[in-house]
Amino acid sequence: MSGDEERRARILLSRLAEPYDERVQQVVAEHGVVETVGYALRDGRAPGGLDLGRLASRVSRAQAVDDERIARRLGARILVPGDPEWPDGLDQLEHPPWCLWVSGPGDLADLAERSVAVVGARASTAYGDHVTAGLCVDLVARGFTVVSGAAFGIDATAHRATLSAEGSTVAVLAGGVDVPYPRANTDLIDRIRRTGALVSETPPGGAPARMRFLARNRIIAGVARGTVVVEAGLRSGARSTLKHARDLGRPVMAVPGSVESLMSQGTHAEIRLGAELVTDGAEVAELVGRIGEDLAPVKQGMLRVEDSLTDELRRVWQWLRPRSSCPVDEVMVRCGLSLRETLAALRALERDGLAEELLDGWQRRPLRGTAPSTAGSER
Repeated sequence: MSGDEERRARILLSRLAEPYDERVQQVVAEHGVVETVGYALRDGRAPGGLDLGRLASRVSRAQAVDDERIARRLGARILVPGDPEWPDGLDQLEHPPWCLWVSGPGDLADLAERSVAVVGARASTAYGDHVTAGLCVDLVARGFTVVSGAAFGIDATAHRATLSAEGSTVAVLAGGVDVPYPRANTDLIDRIRRTGALVSETPPGGAPARMRFLARNRIIAGVARGTVVVEAGLRSGARSTLKHARDLGRPVMAVPGSVESLMSQGTHAEIRLGAELVTDGAEVAELVGRIGEDLAPVKQGMLRVEDSLTDELRRVWQWLRPRSSCPVDEVMVRCGLSLRETLAALRALERDGLAEELLDGWQRRPLRGTAPSTAGSER
């Protein structure tokens, strides 16, 4: 079997059978794409009594289409497994696409190498859009491609934020690459076509359909190195993308929201199922990126002046009053140190600008926005 024969068979099969057709998938798994198409070209009967008659009825129409010519006319290209631009992550899917139609200047394999899928609710809230935009801008700054589905809501926000940050984005469509959907996102989809990549397993002219939307979610998960859901209801289709990512062993992440928000019930359910809780692009990058290179900065509260003090210095400092003096013997008793230890600590705090000696004792020195030096904290 030649590579050209396999290629022609895959392109033809993309017009004969939907990727979610379990009977066709069974025949392909047992006999391969070329043999499956051969059965359809003959009488529609496959070994084992499986009936592919409905494929045979579509053969004449499918063979009348010159897909390579259509691809050239659209400025698109057709990818099959083994092509240099074919993302290797797709081969790990239980049911990889027969082939892919790609439109745009971006090399799909290169874009997929360092990529994150960002998905979520179509009826997103202002909170969800805000978090998505910030997350995607963070990811672009760290050199990640953002993969999504060009739908309303979180998908569209992810693409727009990525484009606004001059990043790379991939849109996986449920219809043909020449069929922008939803129509209201036509301008957005055209922008992605000019700068990134539009991807579909549905041949040109194919209309979006519910089952095609669900099927394309596995491609989103297969292309990206990890998937994060920002907002999703309990029955959101975006959750199926996370299921595919989980089945592939890829990082699965979810952004928390209000416990009272219907649009966060699905994300909270995913967190309970084991999805990593993330709040920004840095945390996503740490889970999806290179080990040791994409670490997120450690988050901490506002630093207080006493945070860098040793335990001994902190014990003395906390008993000093900010607006009145305190005798040394009183400080000594309260902090439980010897006179010598107390005086040494007070002098160290004085050098750090945290205490000052008055005629009748010691008091905290008013802070002027400067943190203590490390000299006192190392004693």
